[in-house]
Amino acid sequence: MAALKELEDYRWFPPILRQYQTDYIGYMVNRFAVYASFIDHLQSDDSLKNSMFDLCSGSGRPAVDIFDRISQFKSLHLSDKFPSTHTNFSSPIVYVKESVDALKLRFDSSHTYTMFNAFHHFSDFEQQELISKIRLQNAEAYIVEILTPGILVYIKIFFTCTLGTLLFTPFIKPFSWRRILFTYPIPINLFSITFDGLVSVYKSKSLKQYQTLFLNTIHPPEIIRLKKGLFSLIVFKIKHL
Repeated sequence: MAALKELEDYRWFPPILRQYQTDYIGYMVNRFAVYASFIDHLQSDDSLKNSMFDLCSGSGRPAVDIFDRISQFKSLHLSDKFPSTHTNFSSPIVYVKESVDALKLRFDSSHTYTMFNAFHHFSDFEQQELISKIRLQNAEAYIVEILTPGILVYIKIFFTCTLGTLLFTPFIKPFSWRRILFTYPIPINLFSITFDGLVSVYKSKSLKQYQTLFLNTIHPPEIIRLKKGLFSLIVFKIKHL
């Protein structure tokens, strides 16, 4: 499972295509309120830190939308191993310009860390290592996954990545003629989004599989399912011991 990687995880993958891909994902999850149940859940959590530090942010769109809707957070730091080229954010939102590898990060107890739709990019060992590291460094985090394995999910993601890309690309901001070029006349963007979407489903896990993975962990994370409308999320809650 770990041997198969999304194109965007390779260093050689063109940054402009990685940007188009993360822009598209961010646009779609915000447009269709995929994280609505998680936002409701966060609003009931009175133990959040003032500072939200997002990992594997991509375009940053999902984290920014959630930050704007959650009054508990006063500042937001976005970060990624391959930082976005579109970082036009103003205070209190900061996009860290340097590469931030979640597996090498020193976690700070003054932040609430978040990760949206990126946990499946890590191998089983890396997932266990990341959770353990957050625990050992006495930090708090929410990790949210929107994908689970299954034939119906493959079908849904296939059409979301093909028809969805063709329908919604002109509405993604900032508008780019180059994005149009690589989506329609030269459909490289269409191919890479679809390929990575299907690989992401292949690498995803069910709630039961995640529970089994962390079964023998000394301090396992709390893993819950949230559902609102058509969308179901798997959420890891890592709190102070």
